[in-house]
Amino acid sequence: MKNNTSVLCAFVLLCASFISFSAFSQGYNILYKTQNVNDKYLYLTGIYGNVPYKVDSAKYSKKGYVFSHSKQILPDGFYYIKTNNGTTLLEFIVEQNRKFTIEETEEGTKFKGSEENLVYQQFKNDLWAGNDLRVYQYTSPEALLSKYITAQFIPVHVPSFNWGSHEGREGAAQRYYQFLIEHFYDNVDFKDTRLMYTPLDIDLREFFIESLYPQTASNVINSVENLFQRILNENSSPEQLDVCDFYLKKLIHLYINAEPKFDEVFIYLVDNYISKITQSTFISASEVAVFKRVADRKRKTLVGELAPVFESYTKENVKISTAEIKAEFIVLWFWDPDCEHCTEYTPILYEFYSKYHTLYHFEVLACSVTEDYDRWVKFSKEYYLWINTSYAVEAPNYDATDYFNIYDTPAIFILNKKHRIVARQFPLDELFEVFESLQNN
Repeated sequence: MKNNTSVLCAFVLLCASFISFSAFSQGYNILYKTQNVNDKYLYLTGIYGNVPYKVDSAKYSKKGYVFSHSKQILPDGFYYIKTNNGTTLLEFIVEQNRKFTIEETEEGTKFKGSEENLVYQQFKNDLWAGNDLRVYQYTSPEALLSKYITAQFIPVHVPSFNWGSHEGREGAAQRYYQFLIEHFYDNVDFKDTRLMYTPLDIDLREFFIESLYPQTASNVINSVENLFQRILNENSSPEQLDVCDFYLKKLIHLYINAEPKFDEVFIYLVDNYISKITQSTFISASEVAVFKRVADRKRKTLVGELAPVFESYTKENVKISTAEIKAEFIVLWFWDPDCEHCTEYTPILYEFYSKYHTLYHFEVLACSVTEDYDRWVKFSKEYYLWINTSYAVEAPNYDATDYFNIYDTPAIFILNKKHRIVARQFPLDELFEVFESLQNN
């Protein structure tokens, strides 16, 4: 810090933390005095799980706006005074004191009877100035403001690892990633449900997508469980269940349209958490129904599932059925000649097919999902060795893009001779490894 003001203010907050909460648990009285606003009504709003809600309204009077209730409990959290059109005039915190005065003067905003807001004002100054915020973490670690600052602004300290030789670097990398997996959220006290009443914004993408390694479904699922263990107890309170649902919904939206290799993650979330919801603050019954339907669609195309016989048509209008293809493995290749990635990857698959389809006993059924007949015929002339079919000739017996959840082309699925899916949606640079694995199993 560049000065000791924050330390002194945080010390005041530490002293205030010893005051019994029960003295302030019943009712509130907040007087807002300002010379710059004369709206008929102002509104006191709070926040819960990043969702704003209205707490109270106050009518204009000469002495100011009085937000008051003799019995209603005002939870610890961040609060805002807003105009009727939603403009925020002031933000403050409530923790120890629920009866205080806020006065707007020429010198700035003054709080009378609310020590924690003196600290809060200093925090905002320190944040703006780029000062070290760890003093709040150390001085009064159990205060709401400290919990919020620690979670939102102070990263977890990562120890240095001795990288050394090549072998040493590999071991150090493993220890580094293991440390990240275990400690990434150490500074977030998920069990402190008061944080739901703050603007805390935990970007799960930062950990699950950008930091977690390796990016496998099983590793993600393990990390999901680690996260929920930070949130829930053996006998969790309704508030903790709310926290769980809040982050569960974030995870659901993170993986509902993720790469196909993460379909198992989405299904896991639905089967183990979403399907058990009977009532939730953050996930509605209609959303539960939608997520279940999406999971069931994804479930049909997981490895091990039986794929229905697929029938499509060549340019000669000849129907080709997967039931008639005699091979150990059938590669279903769904592509579009108007797709840039398709025109890049189809030659790669074709070259692999030309070299290895006899060795690995597989056949390719390439189906163009476009209705652009001329472009498909022109482009597919190069691939006369395998089976070429297209939606442009005649519709197949079922819509493969719908059944296989194909949002982007190209898409690849490998079936065994019993028509069970044995590989799906993998990078083409892994073709050799995939077929070697299939042949050895």
